[in-house]
Amino acid sequence: MPHQHVPLGLTENGELGPICHFTGKIMTFGEAMVIDQHYVCWEYYQKLTGAVPSNKVNNTDKPFYNK
Repeated sequence: MPHQHVPLGLTENGELGPICHFTGKIMTFGEAMVIDQHYVCWEYYQKLTGAVPSNKVNNTDKPFYNK
């Protein structure tokens, strides 16, 4: 099988998911990123690639529908 090298674990909510290759964090498949056939967490992905979110979230503003 092509993914036999991927260690799996149970997340806090009971879902089966990959374990980050570098940090050991257990993730869901939805939140995991892939680098060179290894699953990594978002924090480590940002560290390796320099990627940043494309949007800025401002929690102090009211939602657009309450303005």
